[in-house]
Amino acid sequence: MKTFCLLIITLISLSAHAHGKNYQTTIMAKGLDQPWALAFLPKGGFLITQRSGDLFCFDVNGKKTKILGTPNVWQRGQGGLLDVIVDTNFAQTQRIFLTYADPHAGGGRTAVGVGKLDCSRGLLKEFRQVFSEPNGHPSGYHFGSRILQMDQDHILISVGDRGTRNWAQIPHLVQGKMVKIRIDGTGYDIWSLGHRNPQGLTRDIDGHPIIVEHGPQGGDEINKPKYRKNYGWPLYTFGEEYGGGLIGPAASPEGFEPPLFQWTPSIAPSGLMVYKGNQFPSWYGHIFTGSLKFNYISRIVKTPDGYQEQEKLLEEQFARIRDVREAPDGSIWFLAEADGMAVKIAVEP
Repeated sequence: MKTFCLLIITLISLSAHAHGKNYQTTIMAKGLDQPWALAFLPKGGFLITQRSGDLFCFDVNGKKTKILGTPNVWQRGQGGLLDVIVDTNFAQTQRIFLTYADPHAGGGRTAVGVGKLDCSRGLLKEFRQVFSEPNGHPSGYHFGSRILQMDQDHILISVGDRGTRNWAQIPHLVQGKMVKIRIDGTGYDIWSLGHRNPQGLTRDIDGHPIIVEHGPQGGDEINKPKYRKNYGWPLYTFGEEYGGGLIGPAASPEGFEPPLFQWTPSIAPSGLMVYKGNQFPSWYGHIFTGSLKFNYISRIVKTPDGYQEQEKLLEEQFARIRDVREAPDGSIWFLAEADGMAVKIAVEP
């Protein structure tokens, strides 16, 4: 079993030239095993999921509590316990939402559930599944699995194509889609289609959903999914087959939405944040995502010529950036999956 300790250690100080001040990185948790997502609680606490199925609650003093009552997960390939978000009205509801690979019928399926969190007792109470793919699938690929709360009655989640690419273009299937779900579990609606494996989901500065998704060999994309629009996979992509060979044309055919931005070669993006805080005011509205492949945080800016990657933060300082989130105080936190760490970026005092 890996040991854990909370550290307040500055690893590096770098010039944040966009802000004009120095910033520092601080390890907030270490000894984690494949951390996948983090979320912030009121009063300074935070949550971290591990793909193995563990959910941990950390209080404001760094005390770590393992939460019981989480769902059983199908840990294979990219599957396991995945995203977590805290209800926007948590003080009244105590609700959190989890996505996970649910073991079912000889495989796994992307699922989402809701429960009431009691960190002081280490319990997730009244947990219930509110959505899942209809059937299990033996593939351990492309669960998607990020969550965004739309309002007190609905959430939006990403569901990957599960490695069966043509499913993304079949309108009645949930695979390869953004799906709007009623929190009471009474139904869902296909929000958008033609997605491969979205592993980042947040709101832009205007409040609209925005996602980042994995391409194959090239063609990682940032998209702004609009209701019932088609984002092309696998008929329209900038990516290639592994080993070479075009999958789709490098221009948008009629009926498909072009990406806001795409990376070729692929960076393997995971986690997504649009900065709205006050610690780094010149970064307001900028898009941040982690690179699992090249070990940096990508800062993307909208210019008159479109979106551009402006900076590679902390390049090769941490391994496999899995999640990026803005904390309530305007600091930026991320998970370094291979390092087993949660790290904070903040302006030097």
